[in-house]
Amino acid sequence: MAKEGLYFDKIQSVLKDLKPRGGWSLCIGAGTSIPVIPDWYALVASLIKNNCQTADIIEIEKYKKMGFSADAMIQAVKNKLAQTDDEFIKLLSNEIYKPIKDYTTSKQWKSFCKIQESLNFLSITKDEWKDFYDIRENLLKNTTANFLADVVISAIQNNIGPKSILTFNGEAIFFSLLNSYYAERSMGTKNLFDRIVNSICSRSALRIPYIHCHGVIPINGVKIHRGRKAGDKLVFSEDSYLQLANNSFSWQATSFIENCIHNRVVFIGVSLTDSNMRRWLSWIHANKMKEFNENGIGCESSTEHFWINKLPESMQERVWIEETVAHLGVRLVWIDDWNQSGMVLAKMLNVK
Repeated sequence: MAKEGLYFDKIQSVLKDLKPRGGWSLCIGAGTSIPVIPDWYALVASLIKNNCQTADIIEIEKYKKMGFSADAMIQAVKNKLAQTDDEFIKLLSNEIYKPIKDYTTSKQWKSFCKIQESLNFLSITKDEWKDFYDIRENLLKNTTANFLADVVISAIQNNIGPKSILTFNGEAIFFSLLNSYYAERSMGTKNLFDRIVNSICSRSALRIPYIHCHGVIPINGVKIHRGRKAGDKLVFSEDSYLQLANNSFSWQATSFIENCIHNRVVFIGVSLTDSNMRRWLSWIHANKMKEFNENGIGCESSTEHFWINKLPESMQERVWIEETVAHLGVRLVWIDDWNQSGMVLAKMLNVK
């Protein structure tokens, strides 16, 4: 039986004292970039509308009723257009970054691209940061990613920052937002995060790893840094997803499992319907319960991780969602609206 979910108005500082025992990690999904970056189904609709023949265009709600997953739909678009992997990645990049590029001036867009892709904090000028602050405050302000970034930087200032950040997004909006608050508060000039897109990316013990578990879509026209290409890690199409599902020792799997074993993970912007993620969490939780039993430690239920989610309308829905993730070692943290995401994380960490 699942533990009852925790509620925004009553939640305690459940993450505050974890540092001596491993610490906590943050795992974000595509929901954190909405409404600026399209969700998967909106991406499918945009791909079809902008790239297929008029006679072939289908309404996304009609397509969804057929029962196919979003990655299967994206695969179908790729098949229909008969494109290579590289060609399709460029197409995805156009669709994903279009809302930002269309909104910004050419100067702001150039600054945005540099900050998204930069590996050297010192290379970004004050004027470029100002451009990004304007984008943040006028375009990204109401995204969950923005609410969270402010709190994560406060946690780092209070010496209780995350041990790692795992992202299943194909872009780095959250990464740039984190760096923008870091720069704005004049916390230093050294890089705070190591952006990890594959197994050959270098890491420093002094920095927080920011791990792209599903790869990252490069911005068209922006040069990819040496050693940072990871097109094979992208999990947008069904073909890529199934390849990952058949490999138990993939880079993504080992990165995710390692973090979930050693840290308490806060999930947000993910649906927890992804079969790979559920499989990995199930393995970890089942092994933990087995080891409790082998060592004579009585434990009927154990929840190491937290899933911040929007409160459904009925108590019946809440109960069944909680039961759906109980065997994964995950406990719900219910919020009334997504604009509370940063505030509830702040409460969990006991930071202002």
